[in-house]
Amino acid sequence: MSAWSRDPATSRLTRNSSPPKTKDMAQQPTLQDRFYPIRTSLLSCISLPDVGDNQFELKPQYINTLPKFRGFESEDAYFFVREFEEICLMMKIANLGVDAIKLRFVHSH
Repeated sequence: MSAWSRDPATSRLTRNSSPPKTKDMAQQPTLQDRFYPIRTSLLSCISLPDVGDNQFELKPQYINTLPKFRGFESEDAYFFVREFEEICLMMKIANLGVDAIKLRFVHSH
């Protein structure tokens, strides 16, 4: 879109390739910004243990067996943690400790 403006030195009209933006237009968020806000998250302080060259896969059926905790008042956090630990103890992955399995499940969940 082109716009015209008057050159103050010569008083001639000149064509601008884009209209000048006002402060109000520059500060208003676009529709894309409103519907798709930028997601920012803090880096986790938890570092996953190195597994070396061991290849393993956290299969979806394992992840789906994990309990869901949404923080409702009716939910018991202790029961959730106990159930989570019991399920993680049942998972056996070669050359991977129980704590490493728990961390990976928490990280993927």
